[in-house]
Amino acid sequence: MKKIENERKLQRKSRRGRRGELSREELLLISDDNTEIEYTFEELLEIFIEDCELRNLREHTIYYRSELNAFIKLLKEQEIELRVSEWTGETIKRNVIMYMKEKDLKTVSINSRLRALRAFFNFLEGRNLIKSNPMKDIKLLRDRKRIVETFGNQQIKALFKECDLRTFVGLRDYTIMMLLLETGVRVNELVSIKTTDIIWEQKVIRIRNTKGRFERFIPIQDKMINQLKKYIAVRGSVDTDYLLPMTIRHSAKSKYRTELKSMGKRQESRTFAVLHIRFAIHFYIQYFSNF
Repeated sequence: MKKIENERKLQRKSRRGRRGELSREELLLISDDNTEIEYTFEELLEIFIEDCELRNLREHTIYYRSELNAFIKLLKEQEIELRVSEWTGETIKRNVIMYMKEKDLKTVSINSRLRALRAFFNFLEGRNLIKSNPMKDIKLLRDRKRIVETFGNQQIKALFKECDLRTFVGLRDYTIMMLLLETGVRVNELVSIKTTDIIWEQKVIRIRNTKGRFERFIPIQDKMINQLKKYIAVRGSVDTDYLLPMTIRHSAKSKYRTELKSMGKRQESRTFAVLHIRFAIHFYIQYFSNF
């Protein structure tokens, strides 16, 4: 359908008379080999991002755009100006991996950049937009796995004692902490839970807004069920189906990750679950509107 529309546009322009160069869309329409067309990086990036958006990859779209723009910034810092067709595996090794290592960037940061580049160039290769894939033989860097210390039961109990159950905010935070610890859900998943997602008879919660976009059911124990019932009873009637009737701002997600990372550096003994819980209280108080 899109091709037919493009052909009609060409016909209308032809009737008006033309002498200039064909646009890239027109070259694509008449070319049997897309690699013959010299695209700019910006054009290829937009084609790639548009495909991500069509596949409804919201979080990946932001990640890819950020990492790929950072890649171009790296090349500009080194005063390297290469057409996309001129990028090779050596460019990646020398001007990305080695350059980032010389800047003392962590292995996880380098691998994050490489993953984005791999997805980008694999897409271009699959669409026949490049003749050779510079990421073909590039492997991720090996990173040393570290043992993470955990909090003890007394430390976890101390966290829960911080909630003042004589106040609604304390009850709300206590319920949030229990739910995070019980289920291990992400913040995005937590704020998307609706009261209709709680299947009381089966003792499970349906998680809809998942990272991989596959719904899943998480079992919960009687203690969690009782806590949810208490919270809902105290909360009363509200004009929403969401379990937590609050409005989250887009920027809050990145602030959550930043604060979580900073908390990790300040703690001598930690686990992701406990950091997740501890910051959840701070996160909700600051970025959600109370009712």
